Amino acid sequence: MSLKKAEELIKKHKVFLITTHVNPEADGIGAELAFFHLIRKLGKSAFIINESKVPAECEFLPGAEYIQPLSVKTKRNKFDCGVFLDCSEALRSPQVAELTKGRPLLNIDHHISNTRFASVNWVDPEASSACEMVYRLFRALSVPVDKDAALMLYAGITVDTGSFHYNNTTALTHRIAASLIEKGISVSGVYNKLFENSSFNDIKCLGRILLTVERDAAGKITWAQIPRGALKEKFTRTDLAESVLGLLRSIKGIELSMIFKEARDKKNQVRINFRSQTVFDCNRLASCFGGGGHKNASGATVAGGLAEVKEKVIQCAKKLMYS
Repeated sequence: MSLKKAEELIKKHKVFLITTHVNPEADGIGAELAFFHLIRKLGKSAFIINESKVPAECEFLPGAEYIQPLSVKTKRNKFDCGVFLDCSEALRSPQVAELTKGRPLLNIDHHISNTRFASVNWVDPEASSACEMVYRLFRALSVPVDKDAALMLYAGITVDTGSFHYNNTTALTHRIAASLIEKGISVSGVYNKLFENSSFNDIKCLGRILLTVERDAAGKITWAQIPRGALKEKFTRTDLAESVLGLLRSIKGIELSMIFKEARDKKNQVRINFRSQTVFDCNRLASCFGGGGHKNASGATVAGGLAEVKEKVIQCAKKLMYS
């Protein structure tokens, strides 16, 4: 469904509940903050409810203080349209999905695995990020992008493109980024907040995780693990999984990188992130375990112990890689 349908739904409604997926990163946070900003510029009302806290690296974004946790109080907020950003399926934000049942829903997303769960689904797998799509929505609705909105959108695009070096970076992505920079945002300042704000103890913890790195005999698949104990260390605020994946991707000859992370508060649940450099389809691998995402970046959450899940996923990855 098209951008035009999204425009029509926005014009039709007055009060919007905005959300993104659980455990969001800068694209989800930036997209929902920018959408909130857009709605208010249109003279309409909106509020943001998330099931997870704002990640530490996104706290600098303008309007982050408006993001509310789901609670009895927020459930009483009145709205006539729900908006899911960067959310490939309703289960990525299950409690908010339950809250919005029976209401018109707008789904703005760029994941190839999107299930089209909303009333209006604007899904563009060719877009670099949800933030790139929200930028296009500003243009379509003739709402100027001011400096605050530019900062929100640029942060999301930066993260989802791997600082503009992933395969999803297009000429259009660069043109949009240039127009955002022209609003007066600091490129180095955004990069510092997103990627250079780790504590000394975060780096020490990262070092311990890197000791778990392994690869298969053919040297095309590599993986590491983050046990629950590492996540419970109170000083760990940064996304260690993304930091590790960035290093694994840089290993010569590697075509698939995986990180296995035990859930912080749930036993026998493991989150796996997949990243590929070439033609290997991460979305296909993730879908074998109920997950999804993009061809070169996907994820899944699997029930079971760390060792058990690792064995199953690694064997499946080898089968898809070498068969």
